[in-house]
Amino acid sequence: MSRNLTCVNRIKPKLLREVKTEALLVFIRTTLEQTFHQIDTHGCQLQIGSNKDSEIIYSSLRVLLSKLQECVVNSSYLRSLISNSHKSQSLKLLSKKEEPLMIYYDCLIKGIEINLSNGISWIPELIVICLLSEWIIEEEKSINLYPFLTDINYSDFINRYEQLRLNTQDEKKQVIMNMYKISSDLILRLKDTTYKINNQRKSKSRRKK
Repeated sequence: MSRNLTCVNRIKPKLLREVKTEALLVFIRTTLEQTFHQIDTHGCQLQIGSNKDSEIIYSSLRVLLSKLQECVVNSSYLRSLISNSHKSQSLKLLSKKEEPLMIYYDCLIKGIEINLSNGISWIPELIVICLLSEWIIEEEKSINLYPFLTDINYSDFINRYEQLRLNTQDEKKQVIMNMYKISSDLILRLKDTTYKINNQRKSKSRRKK
């Protein structure tokens, strides 16, 4: 696998509950990369309240993305691993080690596919903020491995979107409400997804002569 598909300074959790946080961050990194690519290429950026509001939120999310890129892999790594795992024993073993991450990440992707059919409007950056807010603040999940996640004032950001919802037309109001609901659904799916570790090992018995 190409080196740029991995993460040189990757933080690899040891506990399954921490792998769930990593899966959420893989999803968030990938979402932010796609979002900013669209913004930088086509300029499709949602105006959040005043120009100052938009500048604060988007600049903070760009900083968050740069930090995630330093220590969290993105979906390209997982897709490449899945498609190439049959090519060598080492990749097969690596794929097995990454299996919990793949399962947790896959539950988030399936949740998005179920909640967002083709053509439905969405605000990916708001989903990112809501996901982190609910996971860190409401669910009180440990982020000791990723201390930079505390640099964002999630409550303040959500309040800015809430003010936009209260002062805008019905269609945009509904989109914002949908983002709240989808984020909560994704968190619930991640919490409820389990990975069973197979501790059983087959032993070879010697034949008696």
